[in-house]
Amino acid sequence: MQISRRTFLKTALGAIISTGLPIFPAAYGAPKKTARVREFHFSASPTRVNLGVGPNFTAWTFNGQIPGPEIRVKEGETIRVVLKNYLPEGTTIHWHGVPVPNNMDGVPGLTQNAVMPGEIFVYEFQARPAGSYIYHSHAKYQLDQGLYGPLIIEPSNPRDSYDREYTLVLEDWVMKDGGGVAITKRRPPMGMMGGMRGMGGMGGGFPSNDSPLLEPIYDAYAVNGRVYPEVEPLVVARGDKVKLRLLNPSSATIYDLMLAGHLLTITHMDGRPVKPLETDVIRIGMGERYDVEFVANNPGTWLLAAAEKGAGEGMLRIPLQYQGVQGKEPVPPLFKPQLRLANYWDFQAPYPADEIAARSDSRFYSQVLSGGMMGSPFWTINGFVYPNAERLGVTQGERVQIDYWNRSMMPHPMHLHGHFFKLVNPALPRSYWIQKDTVIVNPMQRVMIEFLADNPGRWFHHCHNLYHMEAGMANVVDYEPQLGFESEANR
Repeated sequence: MQISRRTFLKTALGAIISTGLPIFPAAYGAPKKTARVREFHFSASPTRVNLGVGPNFTAWTFNGQIPGPEIRVKEGETIRVVLKNYLPEGTTIHWHGVPVPNNMDGVPGLTQNAVMPGEIFVYEFQARPAGSYIYHSHAKYQLDQGLYGPLIIEPSNPRDSYDREYTLVLEDWVMKDGGGVAITKRRPPMGMMGGMRGMGGMGGGFPSNDSPLLEPIYDAYAVNGRVYPEVEPLVVARGDKVKLRLLNPSSATIYDLMLAGHLLTITHMDGRPVKPLETDVIRIGMGERYDVEFVANNPGTWLLAAAEKGAGEGMLRIPLQYQGVQGKEPVPPLFKPQLRLANYWDFQAPYPADEIAARSDSRFYSQVLSGGMMGSPFWTINGFVYPNAERLGVTQGERVQIDYWNRSMMPHPMHLHGHFFKLVNPALPRSYWIQKDTVIVNPMQRVMIEFLADNPGRWFHHCHNLYHMEAGMANVVDYEPQLGFESEANR
């Protein structure tokens, strides 16, 4: 016997779940009957929090904590998350980077209805592929109010071993009731002469009643819900091989990270393996994840830190503490022009990927990113503001290329749901192009990606700066109907 999600909405949170969800095609990430089911219960609710520094304030949380609980499973297991909403408005959970079935993707108004106050929704999908991921709300500004957490899928057959492993969730915070929607200082759009038109000066909040919010000037930056010096240190012993999972669910902050006294080796980007590359500085955009490693070969007390932000904002800092070293002030990294900053074109896949056969026909889309100029609060793709945006039609089996051209003065980390894409790099054979799901497109830069249309549905495609997305920088990759298949989202 099967039970529908509508029936689940009427059940109590503590009810025994004795039946499964509708069966999805295995090719689209569906749970397999033989897979071990890992069940998690999440409640979304307002919670009084403190980040170790600064005031108590009300955030929106999963299970009353910042960040939300870590989900850690083995590749191939089935993840089942039972979400109960205690918030005053509808919410969802999006599984950022995981190519889940379309109706599990958590985009309100596109792949599901928002889970309204008092309701329950059950997410269920197969945990694959292995990698470092994020889960977060995709409703309104809830990401910037605290609704996010880490999702780690461990490989079923691990190839590497580490003495220590740490997951670091990087966060930007407005430490006021309401978080990102609080009445707080906000950045003016580019080109707004003299500052803050329509915002009541530096203390203003909403640009106007019918305009999207502008980016806040953040009060602080946290790691795993704590602000330095209250951040939990990374404790190591001399000779340790250390793995760091760097996750950036921040709403509007790109970090340049450096570890004083040590070099970092990047092994994975957005959960996908790359040929290991040693670097001084890592730039990590909103929605991106990096797996890095280093050898603890320089005893002392050091800082893993981001470059100073300015505008009254504090720097993100994480102490590295060697066992047996006491009483020393942590040494910060020294950012200087000659440092190596790894960029996308320095990377290649660690081994040639098996090329999946694609249809002989293909699609090409040009996406011009612009907006934010002359006082406008809106951000656009090809001049359109979502939801009144272009539809990117594809058919199953096609190879699709998207050419981004950023004609604005701001970087845009562009994210495609439901797929990994390859970064087109003419200097390498296609089989060595790196895979990602989020890519920073810098001002006046052009970047091309390519993906195989192998996960039918209607998929959100957007800038992962939350304030750009909510101001219109989004559209939908839409699979065209084929005989014998109809997307669950369209039924």
